[in-house]
Amino acid sequence: MNPLISIIVPIYNVEKYIGSLVNSLLKQTNKNFEVIFIDDGSTDESMQILKEIMAGSEQEFSFKLLQQVNQGLSSARNIGILNATGEYIFFLDSDDEIESNFVETILTSCYKYSQPDTLIFDYSSIDEFGNALDSNYGHGSIYRQKDLCTSEQILTALSKDEIPTTAWSFVTKRSVIEKHDLLFSVGKKFEDNNFTPKVFYFSKNIVVISLRLYRYRKRSGSIMSNRPEKFFSDDAIFVTYDLLDFYDQYKIRELGAVVGKIVMTTLASFPDSKKLYNELNPIRKKVFKDYISIEKRHTKRIKMYVKMYVFSSYVGYKLYRLVKGKHWK
Repeated sequence: MNPLISIIVPIYNVEKYIGSLVNSLLKQTNKNFEVIFIDDGSTDESMQILKEIMAGSEQEFSFKLLQQVNQGLSSARNIGILNATGEYIFFLDSDDEIESNFVETILTSCYKYSQPDTLIFDYSSIDEFGNALDSNYGHGSIYRQKDLCTSEQILTALSKDEIPTTAWSFVTKRSVIEKHDLLFSVGKKFEDNNFTPKVFYFSKNIVVISLRLYRYRKRSGSIMSNRPEKFFSDDAIFVTYDLLDFYDQYKIRELGAVVGKIVMTTLASFPDSKKLYNELNPIRKKVFKDYISIEKRHTKRIKMYVKMYVFSSYVGYKLYRLVKGKHWK
């Protein structure tokens, strides 16, 4: 019998945190899941620590250890998808943790709502040492007011920053991913920004769980590597255009609002360099021109972003960073 949930865990140089992650898996109150660990070419002791913990403990769940030459988070997640056997898929970052009732709560909601396509849950933040952090982000009204939602409602919440775009913020049916050939953009940063909206769009019914089931660890250097700044810019442009193409294909108003939000968020995530910003400004203007040509009827929120950008591309960028804060890894 196949497990109901496949938990995909890409691993790359997280020797300080892998123990906490594995322990959170071992403490699950419901064992109806599998874990797919993908070593993305780690050069530290991450895999050795993982193997020692697994060998010295009694697991009531199945797990796989896969390896690849370092190709990045997206490639590792895609390998996990291809090797998953569970009805649902969940992406767990290797420096984070889940609450002990994570699987049990997800499965209970699956039964209660007759196996929805996707389940979204709230999260808490911890520091590098596992201590709880106060955070007002990610706990929007959608978590308190809704149970069963449509894709349109979730996309609207996403456009309002009530839920994050991170791939670890939801559990989705494997069939949703496979039916629509949804994979992460290999070799690109910001890969969640053009993956998560597609999952939500193709999910006919979505359950929102108000409990904070995920523990997101805030630490320096968690996602961004030491690649040159120019690569970050190129990646953000690639992801933005991919999402624009997706919107252009389906023309859903709520999806258009998400595009506007993602455009501003990804562009605001560029390195804080005025020189680099000015060099990339022509590309930025083209991105906005493309978006404006697609979406003729902007929401007030998107109009504000566009006007802010037109007023002063650099000052607008600074203002957006100030208003929104840094809510991305």
